[in-house]
Amino acid sequence: MTKGFFHPAIKKFLHYVKPYRRVIMVATVCGLLKYNIPLIFPWIFKDVIDHLLAPSSYDASKLHTTMLVMIGLYFVWAVVTYFRSYYADQAGQRLVFDLRNELYVHLQRMSLNFYEKRQVGSVASRLLGDIAVAHNFVGAAFTNTVMDASALFLIAFLLFRMNWRLALVSISILPFYVMLNKYFKAKMKKTSKLAHQKMEEISGNVHEKLGGISTIQSYTREKAEEKHFFQDNREYLFYQLNHIRHHATAQSIIGYLTSVAPVLVVWFGAMQVIYGRLTVGELAAFYAYLGMFYNPLNRLTELNILLANSQSAMERIFEVFNTSPEITDSATVKDFAFIRGEIRFAHVYFGYEMSKTVLKDINLHIPAGCTVALVGPSGAGKSTFVKLIPRFYDVSSGKITIDGWDTQDFKLDCLRRHIATVPQEPILFSGTVYENILFGKQNASDKEVQAAAISANAHDFICKLPKGYETEIGEGGLKLSGGQRQRIALARAFLKDAPILILDEATSSLDSKAENMIQEALRRLMKGRTTIIIAHRLSTIQSADSIVVFHNGEIVETGNHEELLRHSYGLYRQLYDEQCNRKVAINRK
Repeated sequence: MTKGFFHPAIKKFLHYVKPYRRVIMVATVCGLLKYNIPLIFPWIFKDVIDHLLAPSSYDASKLHTTMLVMIGLYFVWAVVTYFRSYYADQAGQRLVFDLRNELYVHLQRMSLNFYEKRQVGSVASRLLGDIAVAHNFVGAAFTNTVMDASALFLIAFLLFRMNWRLALVSISILPFYVMLNKYFKAKMKKTSKLAHQKMEEISGNVHEKLGGISTIQSYTREKAEEKHFFQDNREYLFYQLNHIRHHATAQSIIGYLTSVAPVLVVWFGAMQVIYGRLTVGELAAFYAYLGMFYNPLNRLTELNILLANSQSAMERIFEVFNTSPEITDSATVKDFAFIRGEIRFAHVYFGYEMSKTVLKDINLHIPAGCTVALVGPSGAGKSTFVKLIPRFYDVSSGKITIDGWDTQDFKLDCLRRHIATVPQEPILFSGTVYENILFGKQNASDKEVQAAAISANAHDFICKLPKGYETEIGEGGLKLSGGQRQRIALARAFLKDAPILILDEATSSLDSKAENMIQEALRRLMKGRTTIIIAHRLSTIQSADSIVVFHNGEIVETGNHEELLRHSYGLYRQLYDEQCNRKVAINRK
């Protein structure tokens, strides 16, 4: 148990306990009184029994006084029991608040690479589930260990003071208890860790699959997913049953030892009474103390299990804390109040992994206020290119500048404040329409939000919703159509009013009416801004100032629409002809 308290994860956890050390100290003092006040009564009970055997020598007034004092002490016990429970739980809950809040802040600052390697549900499991498990260390294990240890030492002192021979008999099982405790702790820690890891995996899978339930149902994958969940759930059950088996075995064996000990004490003690070495009152007190002695031992067994579970949860929590963001501000970064939006890529190389280069020697100049379209086959590097501009990733080599300044010279929040992104599939959050638009600018006024919605051609449909701007849209905006979701995403971009705009062609999956409304809003949004469009349909970017053609992570062509079409064997011409032929074939059908 002591070794466990010096585990690195627990030492880090104690750092978060420090602000509440006074509250925990009060809880511990109250706990010491709660556990040790009842130790007085068996000693009094011993005197009562011994004097009852010779009633003529016993003063009745002394009995009344003694019992009234005990009633008063038990009232004190009730009061300190309340405060011990209140302060211990308060410290635990406040610690959970601090730790969960700090972990969430840490997760907000993690780079995209962190999330691309993990399921969102598994990260949420650590934020919510593991912290709740770890807080038991404060609420129960931390304070109870001190109280149980004090009770054990005090009872042991009283036992040896009454009769050292009988005391040795009563603690004869202690070495076996310690060895078994250590053995089962290791077993339970292992099974607890495996169960937590499996639950994290299940949590991630459930979050992912329920988020895509429409796809599962449309492909009639329900049975397959049910089978997959059953197998994962069964594996989790296996780990939990192993944990339960070790727990039950520990309880039964240690329970047997602690039950046999009183039998040995009564057996040996009765012989001591027969030989006149022990009074009946002392034997009765000894028996009462013995029950009090093994109760803390049994609780320590439970605390040992709780400590193993808490330690496992702490390790998983601090595994996240120990993962640093890959993208951070340097000591010399600057905060720019205004930028024009001139972007330049100079000999940029990038790879998500060291061994695999995704972008190769990218050189590109985008003048401020120009519209540039990125085209090319899937996997050519277009999305990676735009992710480098707001520093979601850092270049492997080369340099990206905005208005002549290296993007790494910008404070991260400053850089991203000057860039607005409208993805092909807009990401909306549970809450109201108003709250989702407000993501563009947190301190915006109602008039600014409404003006942004008007500019995005969203105001009219919002006013027709049941509660207008205060209408709840459901998780991911499920209560809205695709065109409505896209217009809310555009309203965010209008509200942000950033000089650099990144568009992942926002109309590729909409009907013609919705597309026309969004195209109209996009033209307003793009005006006067440096705009980079990831183009899926070449017919929508013919008016772009420049078109950049990517292939296998390289720029193979640049020019406007007319210039690129003149290259009969160019990739742009091939892509354009393919799309035109596909459109003709569809129309013929």
